[in-house]
Amino acid sequence: MTEEPIDPIGRPRDIRHSRLRKTLKPFLAGMATVIPVLATGWIVVLVFRLLHKIGLAIINGFLKALNSLRGVDPESESTWTIEGFPGDDFLWLFIPLALLFLVGLAVTNRPGKKISRWIDDTMGRIPLFGVIYATIKQFVDAVRNLGGPQKFKGVAYVEYPSPGCRLIGFITGNFSDPQTGKRTTSIFIPTSPNPMTGFVVLMDDNKVFESDMTLEEAGKMILSAGLVAPVSFGGEVEEKTTSAS
Repeated sequence: MTEEPIDPIGRPRDIRHSRLRKTLKPFLAGMATVIPVLATGWIVVLVFRLLHKIGLAIINGFLKALNSLRGVDPESESTWTIEGFPGDDFLWLFIPLALLFLVGLAVTNRPGKKISRWIDDTMGRIPLFGVIYATIKQFVDAVRNLGGPQKFKGVAYVEYPSPGCRLIGFITGNFSDPQTGKRTTSIFIPTSPNPMTGFVVLMDDNKVFESDMTLEEAGKMILSAGLVAPVSFGGEVEEKTTSAS
């Protein structure tokens, strides 16, 4: 008598209307591919249009001030306007990029950083709107930092809250603790799906369990709340599933 293989934990079970599911699968796959692209493009275009309107308002105000200093009637043909500027069609792309560049320069110095923190604090105090603002800002900061220079030295597991459970952490440093006289590793434990928050633990080197995951794989897994697993993990699950069937 042969024992039936046990399905791995988390394997999808057979459900009703399997034919309908197979029919809809290509449509769902198409939506999963197209919607992120369209949503990203829509957000980029929306931001560019908003920045373009702000830039045009600034330029028109500047030209209006110059015309006033020249003593030219706004209705006169000699009035300087944005439409008469050479290459005015190119301004649709140039103005938003120029504004982003200038804002980036402003917030990278000390006064700009203070103003940026003040804006964050002020926006965070607004009921309901502050929650939305903080969520969007944390997500954008997380994505931006993922594409920046790697500041972590590797990925490690921290056994918590009970034996057999593991938290994903990023190794940030290694030093000698003068109190214990042991080599100690500092590990940052990010929260999911917002890796910008978390906590730091100090562990003896002999208790650190390093992971074979790359920094990119660990970051994707944290951002997706575990939905995007490393390729090596997925390969093992597929092999077990295939052999079980």
